[in-house]
Amino acid sequence: MEATAVEEELNCAVCHQMHQDPVSLLCQHSFCRKCLEDIWAQEVSQDGFSCPQCHQTFNPKPTLKRSTPTVPCDHCIDSESPAVKTCLKCETSFCSFHLKTHMMKENFKDHKLVNPVTDLMLRKCPDHQKNLEFFCIDDGVCVCASCGVIGRHRSHKMVGLDETEATKKKEMKNEVEKLQTVLQNCISKQKNLEKSEAEIKTHASELKGKLSKMFSEKRKQLNEDEKCALRLIDEHEHSLLSEISNNLATLHLIIEQMRLLNEKAQNLMQEDSISFIQTDTITLSKSWNSIPKDIAGPPSVHSSKRHHLLKSNEGQKSAELLPKVVETQKLTFPDPPEPVLNLSNLSQFLKEWMEESEKSYSTREKLRQMHECMESTCGEAPAEPARVAHTQITDEKILREAIPKSSVRPRLAEATPIVIKLQSKVLNGFPRESKGELSQLTLDPTTASKNLILSVDLRSVVYSEEEQPHASNPSRFKTYSQILCKQSFYCGYHSWDVEMDGNWWGIGITYGTIPKTGSNSDLRKTSKAWCLYQSISMLKAYHNHKHTPVPLKSSIKKIRVFLDYDAGTVSFFQVTDTLIRLHMFKTTFTEPVYPAFCCENNTRLRLSN
Repeated sequence: MEATAVEEELNCAVCHQMHQDPVSLLCQHSFCRKCLEDIWAQEVSQDGFSCPQCHQTFNPKPTLKRSTPTVPCDHCIDSESPAVKTCLKCETSFCSFHLKTHMMKENFKDHKLVNPVTDLMLRKCPDHQKNLEFFCIDDGVCVCASCGVIGRHRSHKMVGLDETEATKKKEMKNEVEKLQTVLQNCISKQKNLEKSEAEIKTHASELKGKLSKMFSEKRKQLNEDEKCALRLIDEHEHSLLSEISNNLATLHLIIEQMRLLNEKAQNLMQEDSISFIQTDTITLSKSWNSIPKDIAGPPSVHSSKRHHLLKSNEGQKSAELLPKVVETQKLTFPDPPEPVLNLSNLSQFLKEWMEESEKSYSTREKLRQMHECMESTCGEAPAEPARVAHTQITDEKILREAIPKSSVRPRLAEATPIVIKLQSKVLNGFPRESKGELSQLTLDPTTASKNLILSVDLRSVVYSEEEQPHASNPSRFKTYSQILCKQSFYCGYHSWDVEMDGNWWGIGITYGTIPKTGSNSDLRKTSKAWCLYQSISMLKAYHNHKHTPVPLKSSIKKIRVFLDYDAGTVSFFQVTDTLIRLHMFKTTFTEPVYPAFCCENNTRLRLSN
């Protein structure tokens, strides 16, 4: 090795001085640790950290390790300076000072210098104790010159160590480049995951805040509902107690008058016959008129009557007393009111009040808006949600029913006219409202299969063999030509009519969480739907892969669906001059349900008024 080449190798390519605390990179170039760290501190880029000499990029930042092991110089006597090179010919290690002296001698110029070697025996052939100079391709080991002539590797293919080194470094470089590509992909995915983690935490925090606010409002509304219910009970209690108090006061007065009449009659019967029959006194007419003939009137009025009666009864005789005693026995007294609070009426009142309030504030529409708002907040992943997974809530039924109801229920002060109206109906024993009114439904175009064509008023749908240019979205049915209504029901009694033109259709109800693709999205094959399905001339009732044949007496042109959510029933009737019951499902609903339809083979369905 030439002296100039050795000097360049010993000097740092940054400061051009002898290495101080040398470190090596993967590209085998060495620098002073401080020089390299200073450059990297000034030239950091998005691509990573580069070698100042060959500009190879490293990302992430490589760990800097000392470039050579600590091997003492064999020529230093007083102090053990670290060697920077080892001469394989001389089998001696040199520090930077003694290496220059070694390289200045002409006889040593052809000596091979390598990085400091701790144990030179590892670089010798174990058979011939000579330096390893060749590489045996057949056996894949380093050998000396004698191994290929007289040793175990004769007739084997041999190449020089420099050529082998170049080949293996090229292979290594290719693999390192591949590794760098994989590393960059991993780093990119790591950043994406970290970004997703931050977004999920943000969305979860926002959703928790909204839910906390909703539940807080619901608790506040429940407290107001409780106060309203308690006030109604207090009013009912006060009315009953006031009536009883008036009746007690009146009855007490009448009992006292009867006792007085009884005492007077007993006294008269003790006198002699002449006095008993003939003696004239003040008549009893005024005193008798003061006895109340009914139990109406406040206690203060009865008290004044009692005082007048006691004064006028003095001195009455048998001629007046006897008829009055007889007449007193004929008095009739109405039964006092039954001292029982009609809590069943109160419960019915509260139920009707909430139903009336929800109708007046468009509960169903706001429920749908709340559901869509939660989907957009949590994203698609939780909705097929955990739709948030839209975030993991323990009771999905509470989310779908309690939250929307609390958000649209009117405040107590606003509902006062409704309360008065319903209270009057309950207290007077009026019947419940008629169930004959049909629900006003519209079809939801975001759920329509691409083989369905909707009318402008969103109340009619027809099947088409040609796919329509509907925009793709997670709510759209993809496997079957099906569609849902915009409206959903989570309580109460509802009904709607459907007219059909064709003989290949399905009509029913389903949960909003029904899959939109795959076999489980079929209204007939999922546990989330209940439907009637006609194919040509066969009509069947389907739920969760199970079907029940429904006999057809005539061609069906109109179906009426009756849903009683609270009772857990959905019934189907054929509409002719009368209603002919076709089938009824009985279950327990756990989610809001949507009217659902299926159209095939040029069939048309229409929601009728």
